[in-house]
Amino acid sequence: MPRVIDSVVDTIIDAGIDYVFGLPGGVSGFILEEFYKRSDQINTIIARHENSASIMADMYGRMTRKPGILLGQGPFIATNGGLGIIEAFHAGVPMVILTETSDYHGNSLQACYQSGTGEYGTVDIRNIFKSMTKYTAYPTEPEEVPYAVQLAIKHATSGRPGPACVFTRWNVWTNVIDDLSSLEVPIYPIEGHLRVTPPCISDLDAQKIANLLIAADNPVMICGRGVHASAAYDEVLQLAEMIGMPVATSYMGKGSIPEVHDLALGVMASFGQQLADDMIKNADVILAVGTCLAPDNTNNCSPEFIDVKWQKIIHIDIEPRNAGWTYPVTIGVTSDAKLALQKIIHAISSKMEYFKVDVNQRISDLLELKKIEEKEFFTSKKYDSEETPVQPESVVRVLNELTDEDDLLVLDAGNNRMWFTRLFKTQYAGQIYGAGGVAAMGWGPNASLIAQMLNKDKKVISIAGDGSFAMMIYVLQTAKQYDLPISYMIFNDGHLGNIRDVLSRKGRDLSIIPGLNFAEIAKGMGVEGVRVENYDELYPKLEESLKSDHTTLTDILIDQKASHLRIRRS
Repeated sequence: MPRVIDSVVDTIIDAGIDYVFGLPGGVSGFILEEFYKRSDQINTIIARHENSASIMADMYGRMTRKPGILLGQGPFIATNGGLGIIEAFHAGVPMVILTETSDYHGNSLQACYQSGTGEYGTVDIRNIFKSMTKYTAYPTEPEEVPYAVQLAIKHATSGRPGPACVFTRWNVWTNVIDDLSSLEVPIYPIEGHLRVTPPCISDLDAQKIANLLIAADNPVMICGRGVHASAAYDEVLQLAEMIGMPVATSYMGKGSIPEVHDLALGVMASFGQQLADDMIKNADVILAVGTCLAPDNTNNCSPEFIDVKWQKIIHIDIEPRNAGWTYPVTIGVTSDAKLALQKIIHAISSKMEYFKVDVNQRISDLLELKKIEEKEFFTSKKYDSEETPVQPESVVRVLNELTDEDDLLVLDAGNNRMWFTRLFKTQYAGQIYGAGGVAAMGWGPNASLIAQMLNKDKKVISIAGDGSFAMMIYVLQTAKQYDLPISYMIFNDGHLGNIRDVLSRKGRDLSIIPGLNFAEIAKGMGVEGVRVENYDELYPKLEESLKSDHTTLTDILIDQKASHLRIRRS
């Protein structure tokens, strides 16, 4: 008779998932052991902290579009591991959590140590997970567990992706299943449960949208994370080039189109490009693809930013409740972004005889707008600075010069994210990743670990502030263990800078972080560490880091007075 644990491992492998992330504890140690025994079929990554495991599972889901498997002991996955789970929940990333109630063979009624079954004296883990997942299963019989895992994978990847959880009691995880072939309700191969096409736009709606775009004087496309989720990069570019339509993005959609492209407007709103906002404000037709048009991307849903009294909004989202959520729409479509754009492209192709706009002239006009100095298109007053202390804008400029066409960037929360959102130009679609669901500090250093594991032929550049990296410094142990050639680059200004910038002069003392020499800490952990203390060192030391075949950390001393508010526009 097969063990429950064996059946779960089989299910995960049969689903084509090739990584599991966790930290052993409780029953999870036995489960992780079984995954490890199957290392020819799946990679088992033991993190240094549950939040590291959860963030790696999140990033795995973003990069592969398969659910990242998060495994660990119930109380600690529900708390420490919550960081990556809620990021995935808000950002729409597939993840499956496998855990347990830590009831130690049914002792949950006897004031059990660590228990999470929900009785008196225990924590109610089930409700914790229900609050931050789109599906939670609590199988009570051994035979139910493999099917619960199948459903968790299905829910995690269906519609708008998100985290799903399967947890059960100790004795269920460690039990055996009667002969699978003799079960009253059979367990079928998982592929039959996943063989479902995503929602797709109707031909009629595609024709309506084509008519609106062809007739538009100033159409603009806005791309969100849904473009990344469906890998609709080719379609975004093809549609934009077909009719000369400029493309702006939300923060989470950054890099949906290469930002070096003539039609790219960059990110919109407060920390994006003035030109992107101007083009959106003047657009008669807005095609929003895979974005909620959330307040942080629309200047708090300002009618001065998007005015539905005269602007037409076409809103495409895989979740029907998202289309027309923040603004009323002319056409709202429930569809996978890639499939929708393919049909719209096909519909426009059949109507090109009615399209009278000079595409080359549209592009030429846009290029002239990008040259206007006041627009500061991917530049700023301090962008060309050669000052010491080093300005953060200078770091972005140097990395714009040094990064190769196949490098990956991973951003963290905080001011570093603002500088790169505003000033870093992506060279290809999908080049940059950043936390934006809840945008927690410390996401980036952990996400970079699995990004490098999955992209052995690329250089991963991980950007973080000193505050967030201090929280997650254990990532260097994992990077060293797996010999990952990540280039960690720390913006070290001795403060929680994003908070400092908005506090009163007296309150700013709360944001001070006693000076840490991250380069020396890195050396103590067996990692190459260097420090940049003046501008003349910046280019050569960053270049050296990018050429290394091993983990490196560059501790960049940033001007402590450099405020992100100087690039914020509203």
